[in-house]
Amino acid sequence: MMGWWAMKSKTTTSRVSLLIFVNLLLLLLLFSLVVAEDFYKLLGVERDASERDIRRAFKKIALKHHPDKNKDDPEAHEKFVKYNRAYEVLKDSELREKYDRFGEEGLNEQNQGWRKYESWQFYKTEFGLYDEDPEIVTLSKTDFEQSVFGQDIWIVNFYSPRCHHCHDLAPTWREFAKELEGVVRIGAVNCWDDNPLCTAQGIRQFPTLKMYPVNQEYTGSRKLEALIKHALRQVKSTVHTLFAGNFKDILLSDAHKDRPWVVNYCGSPYGDDRDSSDVSTANCFESVDQLKLSSILNKVVNVATIDCTASNKLCLKLKIEESTIMFYETGRKVGQAKGTELEIDEPKRVAKMVFNMLPGIDSISFEDLQARREKLKNSELVEPMLVYFTKGQDTDDPEPKKLPFFLKGMTVGSFDCGKQVALCSKLYIVGQNFPKAVLFKKGGEYEIHHGRMTAHDVAAFARESADSKLHMLGPEHFPDKVINSGEPWFVDFFSPQCPPCRQLMAELRKVSRDMQHINFGTVDCTVHHAICQQNNVRSYPTTIMFNSSEPHMHVGFSPAKDIIDFIEVCRQYNNFMRNANALLGWAYNFMPSMVVVLDNSNIKDKVIRSQEPWLVDFYASWCGPCMHYMPNYERIARALKGRVNVGKIECQQNEKMCRKASIGAYPTVRLYSGSKVKGNSQNWFGEHLQDISPEGLIPYLEKRFPKLEVNESESAKHSPHTEL
Repeated sequence: MMGWWAMKSKTTTSRVSLLIFVNLLLLLLLFSLVVAEDFYKLLGVERDASERDIRRAFKKIALKHHPDKNKDDPEAHEKFVKYNRAYEVLKDSELREKYDRFGEEGLNEQNQGWRKYESWQFYKTEFGLYDEDPEIVTLSKTDFEQSVFGQDIWIVNFYSPRCHHCHDLAPTWREFAKELEGVVRIGAVNCWDDNPLCTAQGIRQFPTLKMYPVNQEYTGSRKLEALIKHALRQVKSTVHTLFAGNFKDILLSDAHKDRPWVVNYCGSPYGDDRDSSDVSTANCFESVDQLKLSSILNKVVNVATIDCTASNKLCLKLKIEESTIMFYETGRKVGQAKGTELEIDEPKRVAKMVFNMLPGIDSISFEDLQARREKLKNSELVEPMLVYFTKGQDTDDPEPKKLPFFLKGMTVGSFDCGKQVALCSKLYIVGQNFPKAVLFKKGGEYEIHHGRMTAHDVAAFARESADSKLHMLGPEHFPDKVINSGEPWFVDFFSPQCPPCRQLMAELRKVSRDMQHINFGTVDCTVHHAICQQNNVRSYPTTIMFNSSEPHMHVGFSPAKDIIDFIEVCRQYNNFMRNANALLGWAYNFMPSMVVVLDNSNIKDKVIRSQEPWLVDFYASWCGPCMHYMPNYERIARALKGRVNVGKIECQQNEKMCRKASIGAYPTVRLYSGSKVKGNSQNWFGEHLQDISPEGLIPYLEKRFPKLEVNESESAKHSPHTEL
């Protein structure tokens, strides 16, 4: 009896212990859920917030919650560390991507640098120097090239927040941006955060001012008047000078008769002809202000001036009695109907009045949108259609009003997703970030713009997208229309919040124009998570070539030239080009080598912090030209033995390091001359070498570097190669 009771007691105890353990486990899980805070909510930003929005939000938090300002709070440090960690993750495109996909568990942070932070004074005076200035566009490597190398004139300030001269220039730069808002585009690049971009642009000192798209450095005076004068010299817009002899010819010409006009009447028609030289003293715009107004209204509204003292009969006929400025809906109406008189003010305020008088873009109904898409699909309609999707936004916004003038040859309309939720959901136009611009093209497919929503940027996207084959894909395309179609497809799996993703899209549009025999599509993984998961997409951007065979995957950003190489290799040569040089290059991967194999784990200590010179080949295993080059690179390594260490790093497997070095094409060979101070890091960009042939590189480096004392077994020790 005692044995049975003891056994029962033991069983009961075990059950109680198990119950306690389960409860503790549940409590721990609940605690972890409570502790794991949402980084976006912590900073008070939306999940699709821009880098600038994230910086602005963190700066507000830093100024309020920094331990320097909360010395009486013993927990101030730990509280601020939470905010700092959220910022450090969300500002980094790679960490943000991992966090968005896997939460905190996916970060696996070994370097806890986020526990360190700057002083309150740094956040007050140096952090986010131009983030509160809407007239200044903060550029980064994500959008730099597609922004400044377009049709607009840009003046860009490359600065460092730790540079005193940069802070001295900042008030002038802000005034400069306000003075020329809308005339030219004013940008700023923080070289402390974007060092590889600044190095690639040849920036050697701060601040450096450069003009784009001509890519010329401005070296003149940095006083406000000098900057304005130089900028206006670059402006190409026209101020028409009208008089009786050309009045009708210009206003009624095919190019101008249907365009809105602003006419500045200067001087009094009752004055003497001899007063015509003094027109500039009358109550009218000076020539500089006329040029500014013309630039702001460029391609939307024409600007003209009439000297009423010299052309008094014309002005009297138009019933103008004194200096004034008038708006006319079209060139036909100048002289036929009285225009709308505008208050003479500074140019940007006059421009704002003019934009307010322009009609809004036409609203498109549900039925009309569906009908136009069907016609595009059946090739009954070839003119692309740009639709500005809103969600109850203010229709007086001047930006969309400019689009019909910027996009001649395209239909431009607006559609309210607040009233037609079902259609917008069907097109996957979702989220909180409205407005959105969508281009519907021939064939019925469409592409969504992911970028700044200014009229200039939206129009640039529409022009690029109109003649490209790149378009959105969804569940209706997988797997039958893509994977099982029997046709070659190149698909970009991306996230709109991922900066390299947006950068890659511009390159894919170029490639799709050149490779008409390939289908190109994009999948937004924030909307179509299941499709991305099914295709084993683990990071953004990931591109996959579906070619009626095993899918060929590539991770990360690549320029157009390398994408074309990758596609050709996948299609024609089964991952390597079957000719003698390429086969030899491939074989070198398995032969004894003088070249040290580098990767994420060793390149920093072995190369970047080394005091010895290193030559590094950044390549991709799928890249045909890379395979061609390898025998030559081995020859270079043998010739430079004892002078320069020679290494190589494969960028598909070591994407983070290649991105740090701003690698934009394969193969790229960089020279690292050696750190001047032991333990200090060199610039990741190194020295870009144009001529990488043995004939050019060997004599150049032999001349620069004397023989070194090296361990002869060094390269063999680090090489995984075995005898073939």
